[in-house]
Amino acid sequence: MSLSPVMKCVTATFLAAGCVTSVPLTAQTIDQLDTLSDASVDAAAGIAMAREQAGRSEYLDALATLERVLAVHPKSHEARLIHAIYLCRIDDTQGGLVEIGKLKEKNYSKKLLAEARQMCAQGGED
Repeated sequence: MSLSPVMKCVTATFLAAGCVTSVPLTAQTIDQLDTLSDASVDAAAGIAMAREQAGRSEYLDALATLERVLAVHPKSHEARLIHAIYLCRIDDTQGGLVEIGKLKEKNYSKKLLAEARQMCAQGGED
């Protein structure tokens, strides 16, 4: 399906606005924003940062970090799976299960996907 030039422009505008609004509220200085931006360029560093944020129960920040990673590395299987699980942690079980359902079984073991679904069903419980 091909998008018209107008739809491409509208889509680009919404994506740009989403990138601006996904900056974590805890990042207050240019240096902090640079650190977040730099970390998301490297998939492993961005995922590590998201895990640290989630370890502090900063799931919204972790999701924003993972979204930046996925913007640069859209095929990162690890980031996609973690993003789905963190959606569940903020009580967006339906969104998390939809994302898990979109994951291709050739990239994950059946056991891992089953565990992800189970974690998602538990939602925000620890």
